[in-house]
Amino acid sequence: MKIKIGDTITDNRGRTGKVKSIGIATDKNDIAGEMGLNAKEYDTDLNYTGAITFGDTIYGGFWTYFMDIRAVNNQEVKIDLTDWIG
Repeated sequence: MKIKIGDTITDNRGRTGKVKSIGIATDKNDIAGEMGLNAKEYDTDLNYTGAITFGDTIYGGFWTYFMDIRAVNNQEVKIDLTDWIG
């Protein structure tokens, strides 16, 4: 499933909000993708590691790993948690 900036996601903690940024890891030691690529969209079928920031709170919002996204625009996400990095 594709995730795009502006989509509404829900994570495994039940937090919901609009996607503000998408970071894709380019180094196996940077699983949140903080030093990696910033993207406008990401297809969960690619199975990369990384994270998104989403929502608006008084603290600025939330972040979550790709593997912890449970729904995008109210559609359930199924992510294969196979360790491809090894």
